[in-house]
Amino acid sequence: MIGLLIGIFALPELPLTGQAVVGACSVAVGLWIAQRAPELRHALAFLSVASSARYLLWRARHSLELPGWLDLAAGIALILAELYGFLVMVLGYHQTAVLRPRRSTPLPADTACWPTVDVLIPSYDEGVDIVERTLIGALAIDYPRHRVHLLDDGRRPAMQALAARLGVEYHTRADNRHAKAGNINAALARTRLDDPDALVAIFDCDHVPVRSFLRVTAGAFVADPRLALVQTPHYFYNPDPFERNLGLGRAMPSENAVFYHAVQIGNDYWDSVLFCGSCALIRRAALEEVGGIAVETVTEDAHTSLRMLARGWRSAYLDVPQAAGLATERYAIHIAQRIRWARGMTQILRLDNPLWKRALSWPQRLSYLNAILHFQFGIFRLIYLMAPLSYLLLGLRPLSADPLAMVAYVVPHMILAVAGGDATSRGMRHAFWSEVYEASLAPYTTLVTALAWVAPRHGKFNVTVKGTTLDRARFDWRSAAPNLALFALCLAGLVAAPLRAAAAPEEALAVAITAAFCAYNAAVLAAAVAVAIDRPQQRRVHRVERRLALRLLDRDSGAVLAGGHTRDLTEAGLGVALSGRAPAGRPLAAQLADAGGWSPPLPVRIATEAEGPDGPVIGLEIDGTLEAEARAALVRAMFSAPDSWQVEGRAVPALSSLWSVLRVPFRAGAAWISGRRAA
Repeated sequence: MIGLLIGIFALPELPLTGQAVVGACSVAVGLWIAQRAPELRHALAFLSVASSARYLLWRARHSLELPGWLDLAAGIALILAELYGFLVMVLGYHQTAVLRPRRSTPLPADTACWPTVDVLIPSYDEGVDIVERTLIGALAIDYPRHRVHLLDDGRRPAMQALAARLGVEYHTRADNRHAKAGNINAALARTRLDDPDALVAIFDCDHVPVRSFLRVTAGAFVADPRLALVQTPHYFYNPDPFERNLGLGRAMPSENAVFYHAVQIGNDYWDSVLFCGSCALIRRAALEEVGGIAVETVTEDAHTSLRMLARGWRSAYLDVPQAAGLATERYAIHIAQRIRWARGMTQILRLDNPLWKRALSWPQRLSYLNAILHFQFGIFRLIYLMAPLSYLLLGLRPLSADPLAMVAYVVPHMILAVAGGDATSRGMRHAFWSEVYEASLAPYTTLVTALAWVAPRHGKFNVTVKGTTLDRARFDWRSAAPNLALFALCLAGLVAAPLRAAAAPEEALAVAITAAFCAYNAAVLAAAVAVAIDRPQQRRVHRVERRLALRLLDRDSGAVLAGGHTRDLTEAGLGVALSGRAPAGRPLAAQLADAGGWSPPLPVRIATEAEGPDGPVIGLEIDGTLEAEARAALVRAMFSAPDSWQVEGRAVPALSSLWSVLRVPFRAGAAWISGRRAA
């Protein structure tokens, strides 16, 4: 069917009017499917592939007759970038061809049949409060046969004291060889059990598991003795730099949403799930068979799962968030994290290419290849950004074609690529935003991927900094500099466009089309630059919405004074809706509904009072230092409920998505100016 569609749309004999009709009809059919028949998303993907193949065939046959060698070099670079985009698009359609979210496999009724589990929490230099939350959550996991281990590569007395106070096993080592991977491997050697079915759960030290984690993941290992990995999504309870700095909130899915809530579900169908370093359960025997966590690359997680699959083990993905962690808070930190991912995935391609691993099926090879190729976007994104400028500023012609023919071929290709991506991502991919994400990182990933191609063993693992604060809005000039330069070049190109059209009136239409692409690139770059306006981040503890029964007590007598429910919680206070009047003039304590009873009393004081639509709404501030049991109860209330974290895709019309890209730079800039004036 794909071949038939490509054959129909690639007919070179049709005149330009016929090609325009073919393009218009394919767009009309594709948009009808997207709006009216989403169950036919595979047909839309076929149309998208066919339209893009039709465009690329036309490009290769009719647009590379260029006058000079510089024009030819620019033209070859551009068509290579387009071929890369086509390949990644096709592989993406392959990965998301079948999206059937897996259901949890129940555990046997006899708990004696349940495998033992070691919960490993590696740490290096993170704050005690961050690690404490995760340890409390791990201890609260509802599973009778698990042990919790803190793996402290920082060798810090405060962490050893924390482990002793909470009753978890503490491990350290003499050096930091191989960073996180080496830390986990050292712990695996020390915690080996006689149980041949033993499992290992791994959580980054800022990822707090919910109490149901092992009950929803461990049953699959009992049912399938060749299962090596069950991965669950990474959910972040605080906004990442794009969401916070651009003022998006949760209006747009985060950068990770497509991967965790579409691509990984497709990978599950192809038995090619990627281990993501945290929030996963792994069979110890499979890990030991491949020599533990891979240490040859800085993306040790994906490399490890690739090795296990190549040994005949199987993988599974459960699209139910079972832990929540901290997203990167600063743009510069976000860049550093993505640089590591780009370097590591390129290292895998160079050192352990999935295409050459004979034990893998071809769907597995292609799924891993696409994950790796995704991080090669940097150089190709820069080519897309520079191509219009090469014509407007330098007079080069990276393609030579009738402008109307260009429109007839490129417009269907672009529209159907956007529609196909939206339709196959469960509402997680919103048009145009992926280009903002890529543009913001392209100058940085280009360099590291190029170095990894030349020297794949170069580079070291860098810990992602979490829990940072920022007193006031700050523009990160250093991180934004490459994109600021590109944005300035785009503005220069737009200024040059009318001058070029006036100098060569016969090229006016070509100049107008090129200027339109340049204007779009400028809008994307403006949004990418705006991400560098780091908004104030004064909280080390973040607010989460929770509705739990609550009662207020007299702190001295213990008498119940009022009842109600929470609206949101932080480790510093509670937002509460009361069923009666707020008590005044007394020392107060609050109790939360906790596992069928009431939590230990939390000393509080009333910080704010307001009248809500259904009664009084008050803000309670923690008054003093919480005792250990009270703090643990508050952390469990915030993080441990099985249904704490929910993710849903939301389809957004392409024009609405484009409008959001256009306006966020102005919103971010206004917020920065306002913050500076206030300071």
